Amino acid sequence: MNLEILPNELFLKLFDYLTILDVFQAFENLNFRFQSLILIYCRDIRLNFQGISKTNFDIICRKYLPIFAKQIRSLQLANDDDTPQQIPLFISYGFHLQNFTYLQTLSLSHIHSSYLLDKLLTECSHLSFLTNLSIINCHVSINQSTAEHLYNQIWSLPNLIQCYFDIHSPNRNHFPTPTIVSKSMKSLSIPNISCYSNPLILLLQSTPNLEYLSITYIDYIDQYNMPLPVLSVTRLKLSFDCSLNILKYLLQSLPNLCHLTLDTCNLYMNGYQWEELITTYLPHLETFRFKMRFSPTLDTEKEVQMNEILNSFRTKFWIEEHQWFVRCHWYASNEQYRLDFIDLFTLPYMFKEFLSYTGCILAKSTCASDDCFWSYDQVNQLCYGSSHFTSSIMSRLRFSNIEHLSLSLPYNEQFLLVIPKLDRLVSLFVSINNHKDTSSIPSQLQLLLDRAKCLTTLSFGSWGSTSLGMLFTNIVNRTIRKLNFQGYICGKNWRCFDEKQCLDLIHSPLGVQCETLLIKVKNRICIYNLVKEMQRLQALNVRCENDRWTQENSLSSSARDDLIEWLKECVPRSCVITRDTYRIGDIRLWIR
Repeated sequence: MNLEILPNELFLKLFDYLTILDVFQAFENLNFRFQSLILIYCRDIRLNFQGISKTNFDIICRKYLPIFAKQIRSLQLANDDDTPQQIPLFISYGFHLQNFTYLQTLSLSHIHSSYLLDKLLTECSHLSFLTNLSIINCHVSINQSTAEHLYNQIWSLPNLIQCYFDIHSPNRNHFPTPTIVSKSMKSLSIPNISCYSNPLILLLQSTPNLEYLSITYIDYIDQYNMPLPVLSVTRLKLSFDCSLNILKYLLQSLPNLCHLTLDTCNLYMNGYQWEELITTYLPHLETFRFKMRFSPTLDTEKEVQMNEILNSFRTKFWIEEHQWFVRCHWYASNEQYRLDFIDLFTLPYMFKEFLSYTGCILAKSTCASDDCFWSYDQVNQLCYGSSHFTSSIMSRLRFSNIEHLSLSLPYNEQFLLVIPKLDRLVSLFVSINNHKDTSSIPSQLQLLLDRAKCLTTLSFGSWGSTSLGMLFTNIVNRTIRKLNFQGYICGKNWRCFDEKQCLDLIHSPLGVQCETLLIKVKNRICIYNLVKEMQRLQALNVRCENDRWTQENSLSSSARDDLIEWLKECVPRSCVITRDTYRIGDIRLWIR
C-alpha cells in the first residue's frame, strides 16, 4: 500500500498514537509533505516525559526540543523511580520553563528539593498562558514561611484556572494560606494536606472565584466562623473528620453547591437531618455522594437499628424527588471487644477505593430490589482480603475495573467471582500467607498474570525465602516492566538479595524484560551486576545492606559518599546516579 495516498488528517490522527520521538524518527526529512505535517503536529504538542528511557529523553532534549519548545502546550516532568533526576537533567540541557512560551498545562512530580520547587514555580510566573498546574507527590522540607512563599507564587499566576498540589513536609504539612488573591483560579485539589477552620477561611478569601474544591478537613475544636457565605463554590469533594456541627456550618456557608462528595469517619447524620439541611441550605444540590463510617448504638438490636437508619432515607425527598439510594453494611467484631461499626453509602458506589473488612453480618439498602447496585464499577483500587469476601453478603460484590490490586496468596475460590476481570489492572502487590498451604501459589499467580493483559508493575510484600526462586523460573508475563522487591520481607526482617539471587533475577523471564527495578541487596557488587547484566534496565532504585551513609552524613558538606563515588567509577558515564534526599538509604540510577 502506498502511504502517500492517505489524507493529511489521517496522518495527524496517527501521530496522536505515537511518541514525539517516533514521529520525528519515522517521518522527518522524508519529503516536503511530511515535513509540513510535522510542523502542523508541532503546533499543539503535549509532551509527557513520564516513564521515558534516558536514551530517548537525551535525544529529544538535544535534537528536537529546541526546535519546537515554543509550540508545546502540555509538559509532564517527573523525578520518580522510572525517571530519577529527570527534572535536574532537563534543566542541565539549558531549558527553563519560560522557554515554553505557550505552555498551558504543567505537571511536576516527585520533587524532593524545596530549592528546585521554588525555582520552577518562579519560572512559571513567566508563563502567561498557563492554566493548569499539578504538583504531585512532592516531599520537601519547608517551614511555614517557605510554604507561604511557595503558595503565593502559585496564587500569583495570572491565568491559572486549575491547580492540584500534593506537597508533604517531614515535620509538618502546611495547608495553603496565601496572602495573595487569585481571581483566575476556579478548581483546587489538595488531597493529602488536612486543614481546619481558620486556614480554610483564609484560602477561600484568597480564591474568590473558586468553583471546585477538594480537601481533607480535620479539626477537633467545635468552632467554625465563616464571615460570609461563599457563593462561588458549586462542587465540593470533602474528606471529613470533625464534629457534626462543624460539618453543618461548613455546608451552610456554601449555598450554591450543586455537587457534593463526602467521606466521613466517626460521624453520622440520618436521612431526616440531611433532608432538612439540604432543603434549607443547599437548594441547588443535584448530585450527592457520601460514605459515612460510624459506631452503632450497642443497646439496640442490630436489625432494629439498621431499619431505623434506612427508614430515614426512604422519604419522598430521597426516593422520588432525587432517586438517591443508600446501602448500609454492619460489621461485627468478636464479643470481647465489641468494636462494631457501620458503613453507610450512596448507590451506585462512586468512590475509587473500597475498604473491605471481615465480619459483615448485615446489609440492606433503600432500593426496591435487593439485586441492584452490587457491581462497584467506579472502584479502581482494592485490597483483597480472602476472609473479607466469604460471607453471603460480601461475596455478592463485583469489581470489574480494578487498576491497582493488593492481595495475599493463596486466594480463595471467591476471588475470581468478586473480581471477574483484570483487563484494566496495571499494578499488583502480592504477599504470601505462610500459615496456609502454599503449593497452589505458583499456578494462582500465573493465572492472575495471564488475565492481566495491561499489567506493568509487580510488587512483593512478605514472602518466605524458600518460595522466592519460583518467581524467577516459572512466572511469565510479557507486559510487566517494573519489579518492586523493596517491600519484600521474611518474618519481620527486610530480605536482601545476595549475589546468587541477583543472578537468578537477571536471567529470569521477568528480569530479562524488567525496565525499572526497586530492590535491596547485600553489597555493592550486586548493584554492579544488576546494571551490567540487565540489558533492558532503565532505572534502578537500590538499598545496600552494607551502606554506611546516614542522615548526619547528608547534613555535612564535607562528608564523602563512598558508595556513590564507587558506582560512578563502575557504571557508564552517561548514567545519572543520586542518593535520594527524602529516603536517605535509596540510591537511584537512571541508566539508559
